[in-house]
Amino acid sequence: MPFLLASLLQEFKKKKDEEKTKEFKLPFSFLLRESVSITSMGVSSKKMWCCWRVAPFHLSLALSSFIIIIIIIVCECFLGFLLMTLSDFIDQTLQGRRPSSIVYASVGTIVAAKLLTDIFKDGFLIKRSKFAKWRIIRTLTAPIIEREVKAAGKAFKMPAKKGEFKAKKLPEKSTTDERVLSLVKTFHEDLDKPYETGGFSGSVYHGGESHTQLINRVMELFQWSNPLHVDLFGATRKMEAEVASMVLHMFNGHLLPDACGTVTSGGTESIMMALKSYRDWGRAKRGIEKPSVIVGVTAHPAFDKGAEYFGINLIKVPVDPVTQKIDVKEVSKHIKYNTVAIVGSAPTFPHGTIDPISELAELAYRHKIGLHVDCCLGGFIVPFMEKAGFTVPIVDFRLPGVTTISCDTHKYGYAPKGSSTVLYRTKDLRSFQFCCVADWPGGIYCSPAVSGSKPGNVIAGTWAAMVRMGEEGYVENCRKIVNVRIKMTAALSKLPYITILGDPITSVFAFNSECIDIFILGDRLSERGWALNRLQFPSGLQFSVTLLQTNEGVVDRFIKDVTSIGEEMYMAVKEAEKEHRVVKKDDAGGSIYASQQRVSDRSIVKDILREFLDQYYSANH
Repeated sequence: MPFLLASLLQEFKKKKDEEKTKEFKLPFSFLLRESVSITSMGVSSKKMWCCWRVAPFHLSLALSSFIIIIIIIVCECFLGFLLMTLSDFIDQTLQGRRPSSIVYASVGTIVAAKLLTDIFKDGFLIKRSKFAKWRIIRTLTAPIIEREVKAAGKAFKMPAKKGEFKAKKLPEKSTTDERVLSLVKTFHEDLDKPYETGGFSGSVYHGGESHTQLINRVMELFQWSNPLHVDLFGATRKMEAEVASMVLHMFNGHLLPDACGTVTSGGTESIMMALKSYRDWGRAKRGIEKPSVIVGVTAHPAFDKGAEYFGINLIKVPVDPVTQKIDVKEVSKHIKYNTVAIVGSAPTFPHGTIDPISELAELAYRHKIGLHVDCCLGGFIVPFMEKAGFTVPIVDFRLPGVTTISCDTHKYGYAPKGSSTVLYRTKDLRSFQFCCVADWPGGIYCSPAVSGSKPGNVIAGTWAAMVRMGEEGYVENCRKIVNVRIKMTAALSKLPYITILGDPITSVFAFNSECIDIFILGDRLSERGWALNRLQFPSGLQFSVTLLQTNEGVVDRFIKDVTSIGEEMYMAVKEAEKEHRVVKKDDAGGSIYASQQRVSDRSIVKDILREFLDQYYSANH
């Protein structure tokens, strides 16, 4: 702009000197009332200014434009002065230096700036310092730590009876059908715990005899079906598409013109496929090579797994210590140029709390990034709560910012294990989940998710379970389950030694204690047939209420057992306090969960977990 104006002014001055009466075109002629070319009238500019009347509005606009242009000229002149001063400084500083040294210095400065940026971003320096500290400590104490880790691993060894049949290698001879069936029945009776009593947290979500029999009969028909071969197994292809469609309707995806979904093998794969889609979307649409995803610390470990598999930087933000909901302000602080998505849970696995999805959706929509709602655990509870008579926040595609949802069908959908769904707001976003290979000598290949071959019998069983239940059945079961959870939390919250964690409103809740060892309580409940999930940070016990707990007498038995054991432990603490003895909740040697939380170097805990997995696959039981 300044260069254009300068040339115009120079031309104008030249013409004025040569011929003062010669016509010239006014710079703001478009602002005058009549749109007439000045030069075409053949009169001098001075006369034109005298005879033309300028409208007040046009005059105001002209003055404003003139002021803006003057400001721009001044700013650019000032910038030019600075650049000239800087240029003089650089010229004087580098005078007499060799060109190669200038290049080396420039490159070195850029590299140093990049290194400093990497060191100080996202707490990298602090993380590296902690890592270095524990690496030194582990090096010095390596023999002791290794011995303890191995000892801990032995505790995970599979127990075995004397004379038990083991198939560590293929039998030399074929085995009869009767013998095989007899063996697996023996394994089931000896090694599996009975779920019919209703003592499991989650794990078995239905367990009803008639429902199980129907699923078994349907799965038997499709035992050898593989949807990978779509030209051969059309029935399972049809049912798979309809499963995705039914779940999509549950989350109001049918209200959108382009919403869609896919079927996966479980919640972890659903979450991982959503992460892959966001990664590839960020790469294709925004050129992001190192994407980041923001989650709360209570988000499922499947996000850690997906981030590790797909090279995504997973940023974890704290949750509110009272409600256990993700802190939206913290999420907002961590959104950067390479953020491809944020995550909310509905509900969270540890505490059954629903994150503020509407606020997260608004945040995601404003920044034009994805929002994944993890509804794996509550997928067939949350969508039906309102119709069951409960108050529940909106967490689905009715919120403009929600772009993907994961929902397990094999939990409260009562489908056979190995079934889940991931839903997308648009087909364009879903396309980044797919893997397509066009130049393989074996032919063209495409796969929607991780697996190639898929068990068609599981898909058929899932379809059968959903059609059998229908919306009516899911709403009724939702009502039963949530009412049981309400009864449990209401009773436990009255106990002076129990505190309910967070704000559970669905089928899941957790509790801890400020005065008794919650893990000892969990161990003693296990002795009475209750299998609750252990929590950490903070310590607690988690219960995912299922249809089995709605059976008569189960709730009352649970409340009675917690009360009797807890009362005994609580009175022991009070007696110790009367005797002025210091009581620590984690003193008991059996509380291994409390002990592992005190280990600052979490890599040691990871080593123990790896040892557990080694023992899991060991046939030397």
